[in-house]
Amino acid sequence: MSTLLFPQLPHHAALQTATAICNTSVEELAAQAHFECDECEYTPTGGSRATVEVITALRTEVLDLARAHGYPKFPNQLQAATFDARVTLMLFARMHIAAAEAARGGVWTFLACIVLPDIVRWRFGSADSATSLERYLSGRRNTFQRLWWRAFYLGTRPHASYSVEHLVHALGEDELVQVTERPSLAGIEGLAAAVAAGMLDARIKYEGLARRHLMREAQKRLLRLSSFVSLESISAESLDLHVAQIFEKVAELFATTQKPN
Repeated sequence: MSTLLFPQLPHHAALQTATAICNTSVEELAAQAHFECDECEYTPTGGSRATVEVITALRTEVLDLARAHGYPKFPNQLQAATFDARVTLMLFARMHIAAAEAARGGVWTFLACIVLPDIVRWRFGSADSATSLERYLSGRRNTFQRLWWRAFYLGTRPHASYSVEHLVHALGEDELVQVTERPSLAGIEGLAAAVAAGMLDARIKYEGLARRHLMREAQKRLLRLSSFVSLESISAESLDLHVAQIFEKVAELFATTQKPN
């Protein structure tokens, strides 16, 4: 399938829409969802425009996943985490967009405000409070933008031992943020997957160590390593080895100096 170009909702229109719907019920927003918008724009070149049929199918698939995890009732923590993991993989597989297109914030505000506003409200709302506007607007907190980029960074150069699917399901929300939203990690091809795999391997070998401590200390050492090793230029095997050695050293240190958590 060729690269798709999705409608892009300008920021001013997204802000106006998000402000109007952030406290609306899930059921009302489901009735308001639609697939076209007069205010939307398109990237002029680089692919073919996503049709109404494609966008409708995307909504249907996301909605089916939400229903499997409690929709329209607000999800509990486990339901929300599992939904996020499954939608991460589905969006990346189904949208067929290039990274340059995914970098356009209007793509994600269109999905959040026009096509899937009820999903945003369901995922990040409650009966007693409004949904934060940042979940509708473009940026790292957008409901769908953050998920697509997770799959992108973990899959640009997949790890030999862990699939993207495994990593998305195995890592917690804070860990995924640490791995995929830090430029020092996500910006280097293959490093996000290597760090995720290194942390999981160390945690399996050294049972009882806190994953957040492993991740935090390993990141410090990776930053120091990057000052004299060009992580962008080395092979996938060398990158994985460097990262694995760092996590091994960090895990050994914690195992000898701290009590298991």
